[in-house]
Amino acid sequence: MMANVDISVIIPSKDNKNKTAEIIRKISESTKDIEIEFIVIDMNSKDNSVLSALNEIKKRNLRGCVIQSGGGTVSSALNTGMYKSDGKYITFVYPSRLYKSDYIQEYYKTVEAQNADFVFSAPKTELVSAEINNISGSELATGLIRSLISMDFCAVMIKREYLLSNHIKFYENCTYGYAEAFVFNALIFEPKIAYASAKLEREYIDIPQKTDDIRNDGCFSKIDAMLKVYETMQLNKKGSNALHNAFEYNKIPSVVMSCVDMLLKDKFPYYAIKNSLKLKEYDKLLKFSRVTPAKLRKKIITWKFFPKFYKP
Repeated sequence: MMANVDISVIIPSKDNKNKTAEIIRKISESTKDIEIEFIVIDMNSKDNSVLSALNEIKKRNLRGCVIQSGGGTVSSALNTGMYKSDGKYITFVYPSRLYKSDYIQEYYKTVEAQNADFVFSAPKTELVSAEINNISGSELATGLIRSLISMDFCAVMIKREYLLSNHIKFYENCTYGYAEAFVFNALIFEPKIAYASAKLEREYIDIPQKTDDIRNDGCFSKIDAMLKVYETMQLNKKGSNALHNAFEYNKIPSVVMSCVDMLLKDKFPYYAIKNSLKLKEYDKLLKFSRVTPAKLRKKIITWKFFPKFYKP
């Protein structure tokens, strides 16, 4: 029997000292009329962050726990949190990309009022909810790829039952691009979508930043994540034709080219990048069609045929 929990807030945490506790305090103070459970996934912390988070939960008489997930990926930690959650809705709070917690209450009101599966807002957006009323998951995903709609992949709320019934989870081997891939996977199964009018404002709590190595294999991890999403669409026969085209001729090539740009800025030689792409067969992903934006098409052509003239 499921506990009477409105929202499960899942927080991956590693060596954040008392900052995770501060996040819990801020969210609990801004959501007093909502039944929330806090699931802190500790990723092998060496400091007192576990104890301070537990103390905050106990001191405020909140529902919650700290779960040890070892030294795995953030994706693995987030999946652990989902498996342990009891909430009607699930949201994720990333200490490294934090928003002021007022939006959580607004999200909850919106998703409940519209009986939706998926709710989002956008940073500094001028959109009004009427403009994206009745938008489908495929349309929203296509709009994101074409930059017609803005969304922060780290600030969404999704109905737990929707995630479970469609077997949607994070790609555990992906160290980069996992949040974006998760949201795309959630959208391709066509949830009922609600747009919240909440304005997302960054919360700058002083948390030590981990400098993830997103170059080389780390940078290629995002390509793999987007390829897996595209494969999921094909295997499950999900997503509109427009979305399939947007992925094949816009999203995936743009991620490959962003990798090229990153490696060039890191002073990797042209021939070394070319060889890496060929070895992993990523060079075959650099396709374009009439749906490819002109700027991206030009980048692909220059890189493929005139690499010495290519500038990131």
